[in-house]
Amino acid sequence: MILRDTTARTMLGSMLVSSIGMGLYTLALGQTLFQQTGDAQAFAMIFALQGLGAVAVLPFSGPLVDALDSRTVYVLCSLLRALTVGVIVVALSTGDGAVVSVVGTAAVFLAVFDNVQRTAFFKFTAHHIAGDRAVAFNSLIGIAIQAGSLIGMASLGLVLMIGTATQALLIDVAVSLVAALVVSRLRAPRQESAGRLRDSTLRSALPGMLRDWAGLFSRHRHEVVVFAMVLMCAGDFVYSYSLSTLVVPLVDAWHGGQPWAVSALEGTLGAGMIAATFFTRWTVRLSLLPVWVSLQAVLAAGLAFTTTPALHYAGFFLAGFANLNAITLLLTLLQQQAGPLDKAKMASLRLLAIGLGTAALMPVVGLAARQSLTSAFLTVAALLVPFAACGLWAALRFRPRAADRAEDEAQRQPELTPAA
Repeated sequence: MILRDTTARTMLGSMLVSSIGMGLYTLALGQTLFQQTGDAQAFAMIFALQGLGAVAVLPFSGPLVDALDSRTVYVLCSLLRALTVGVIVVALSTGDGAVVSVVGTAAVFLAVFDNVQRTAFFKFTAHHIAGDRAVAFNSLIGIAIQAGSLIGMASLGLVLMIGTATQALLIDVAVSLVAALVVSRLRAPRQESAGRLRDSTLRSALPGMLRDWAGLFSRHRHEVVVFAMVLMCAGDFVYSYSLSTLVVPLVDAWHGGQPWAVSALEGTLGAGMIAATFFTRWTVRLSLLPVWVSLQAVLAAGLAFTTTPALHYAGFFLAGFANLNAITLLLTLLQQQAGPLDKAKMASLRLLAIGLGTAALMPVVGLAARQSLTSAFLTVAALLVPFAACGLWAALRFRPRAADRAEDEAQRQPELTPAA
């Protein structure tokens, strides 16, 4: 049983706590910006800016996290996240004319810390929770994230009874500090396959990172489909971000603008993801990858023409179900495909694709939302079409890498030496 593993329980607990803050942060920030600007594009641009922040840091974070202790990096990023969200709270509280610019700048830094932390999480769990337990753990990550998000959304409803959405962001600050404390007390059962760059000077470190990346691409030079699967990760996240962006104007148009309806729809999306985790034994299969991506596109198209509130809830539930299955499958396969000393770099490559996709595609969704909700949802559906085609190609062409081959390749990497 995966939950008997202390390391798994601790990391899942940390993810649960962090997700409480993330769920509250996303919903509260979206409501605040929409109230102040009356424009869904402002929130879409925040996602785009966060994508740019990811693009800026991820080429360096992979080799860096591969060369450092992933637990230490994870804790440090939690602390920096708390500080950054605190800055956002101050900016929103002042309410000056440049609030979107200030929040956008802070969001870039937040994306930097979040993506380095995710890289560290990917590396840590790939080393310490691998093999047959990987699918079970990765599906439980979905439960932790969505359960935490639901708790965060419910917490927002309670906070709004006595305060404002801006003040609610302080809960995100608190839970980030708690997550840092929880992981800092963890002692990993075994040493990571970590290393250090051969020289600490910037002049030699940068070429070392480039060699490290070149080694990754060389080892996968005959596996183009792997990089296609990396790109597919962007589609799943752009989809979920798009639903979070459009939920507020959707409620404003068809649910009487009730704040509880925003939380309820986001909660329904999360409930669909939680429900999916109970079926991963049957649903997380490579052959079903194009099905889950295509279903997301079909649901977005359906939401474009749906005016019945009950159908909105059904669509969000099914969207969460399909989204979680696609994310879990891609995450597990990429974790297993990367060699022992490539875990963080593969995570960086995956997050880089997500950042580039977010930065490029979320402004398109925002512009479409300015036209109408129908245009916005149809745009989301259209954006998913090439990802669905890519999923079909991956289902037909991908062949998992043997574990012993990955171990042999790790032993031939000269640019890294075992950490002391």
